[in-house]
Amino acid sequence: MQKLGKCSLAAAGLTVLASCQQQAPEQPTVNQPAVEAPASRLPKIEPPVDRAGLLQAVRAAASAAALGRDDAEVQRKLDGKAFEVRIRFGCAPAGPAEEAAAKGPFNVRFEPDERTLRVRAAPDLTLDDPQVAQIAGEGIEAVEGFWMRRPWLLADGCPVAPVQAQAPGAGEPAAPEAAAAPPAGQRVGIAQFFSATDSRVGRRNQRAYEATSTLGAAEQPSPKGYNLVLSGRLRKLPSGPVISCRVGNRESPPDCIVSAEFDRAWIENPGTRAIIAEWSS
Repeated sequence: MQKLGKCSLAAAGLTVLASCQQQAPEQPTVNQPAVEAPASRLPKIEPPVDRAGLLQAVRAAASAAALGRDDAEVQRKLDGKAFEVRIRFGCAPAGPAEEAAAKGPFNVRFEPDERTLRVRAAPDLTLDDPQVAQIAGEGIEAVEGFWMRRPWLLADGCPVAPVQAQAPGAGEPAAPEAAAAPPAGQRVGIAQFFSATDSRVGRRNQRAYEATSTLGAAEQPSPKGYNLVLSGRLRKLPSGPVISCRVGNRESPPDCIVSAEFDRAWIENPGTRAIIAEWSS
């Protein structure tokens, strides 16, 4: 009986202890400051400068040149920027009437009997141009590039055809007048400048970007023409600027040339972005 009482007493003690432990007051919760996640140190990747961005930069450089202002700080920020610029060509339908145009720098020809499509874009900005030679300066041995077609268009595309005006009181459209020579306007080009000490590996020596393909029976040439796409990085000229502009007179916009290093070029169908041919340096 005595042993049983001790066991009962011990059991009772354990019960009381457990009860005390269960009834112990809760500790107050202290709000800890939130730990902020470390900021990402990955550099932001800027998209390449496109046609609109490049032409806006040219517009600013032309304005500075015409006003005689120093834009060296702006030019410094352009150096090294990646670019991807599209030049649209072949907007007019190709055919036998464009035989003479086939000898020009940009052309598209389609031979329906053989279903053969030929596209060609040849460098037309060279050191032979006196203005280009003036911008290049001494030490430049060769210049290879392109004059931007329709530089007033910020997007690559074909301009709409003008609406035929009707003669007063006549029900039929008036006969179109003879096409006048287009105004000279502002010339904007993009080119790579080679010094005598530069490697000759990347030079095309005025060779055109051209390709020939055979279209299927249900395929037709692009009604929107084709794009020559130039990709690479903007590089400053030995004389300093990335965009060099020359003022001709006070009433006309200066002509400007963008100095660049071409890494890749391709010709694409603008409707599908399908690449017809590509080249890399």
